[in-house]
Amino acid sequence: MKKHNFIFLGECAIIVVILALIAVLVRDEKKEYFASENVTAVVEVSEESDGLETVETMVAEENLSVATAEEEVSGADFEEEKTKPEQLRTEESENKDDKVKIVVFGDSIWADGRGKDGICEQVMEQLKDVEFYNCAIGGTAAALEEVQGLDNWDSRSFNGMMYIATDLIPAEDLIAQDAAYEVMKTVDFNEMDYVIVSYGINDYFSDITIYPQEYYDLTSYVGALRHGISKMQKKYPHLEFIITSPTYTGWFSGERQFELGEYVEAARSVAAEMDTHFLDMYHAFGKTADEKTEYLDDGVHLTAEGRWLYSRSVIDCLKELEKEE
Repeated sequence: MKKHNFIFLGECAIIVVILALIAVLVRDEKKEYFASENVTAVVEVSEESDGLETVETMVAEENLSVATAEEEVSGADFEEEKTKPEQLRTEESENKDDKVKIVVFGDSIWADGRGKDGICEQVMEQLKDVEFYNCAIGGTAAALEEVQGLDNWDSRSFNGMMYIATDLIPAEDLIAQDAAYEVMKTVDFNEMDYVIVSYGINDYFSDITIYPQEYYDLTSYVGALRHGISKMQKKYPHLEFIITSPTYTGWFSGERQFELGEYVEAARSVAAEMDTHFLDMYHAFGKTADEKTEYLDDGVHLTAEGRWLYSRSVIDCLKELEKEE
């Protein structure tokens, strides 16, 4: 009987040894598994226990650091994209020669805020591949109040600027006292892309006739626009023109033969007739007089907010035109 008991105890001992070996093997395999998955395994074995008590796993600090870094980079990219200026053309245009170059002929709507928060400055701030040459002069109109010849020309109207652009009148003879003079000296019209022609409100104040008796009558609003644009198109056929309408005014003086809105529609008709682009800025500030005057400083000139709103319309226009190219 004792012999059988001894044999039984021996068999139990062998079984215990085998189970212990299996436990060791299982524990080693678990360690290998966690190591292969880049996970740190924490194994606690109680000295008073016959087996494994707990196994805890946590993400390795290295992996946590990588994930955090990726999130930070992603967030930085988002902030950069949110504040990044828009771009008209797909290629990078750090080189000035690759930029969209635009000359502006106009009145105080464009001349105001020059170098600070003017329309040109605000557009360039948002479109990094645009270069403006602001040749606008306050108080000027598209038309002449009386006919002049080149020999005695003294008007800084649109056609006066056209004659400078086409090398028929020296700039110093006409606009030397204006801020536009220094800008005009740097313009090579062979390298320009667009010319913005923005007149009308001073034509309205001067009670200029809208429609001419003769096609190119310079003393009429439509005739002056036709004449100036056609002459520049002939000398610089690559140029594209954008005619903008006059903006709204809350200032009136005396009776007039035409309403301001009629100048707006006349500008639109010239753009269609001469195959140029048109930007309606009369209605851009709202539909009612109260809405429009909200952006006027003195009933005529734009506030800083008004210039910002104007610049957004110009940006949208340029983006559409470049999309069509």
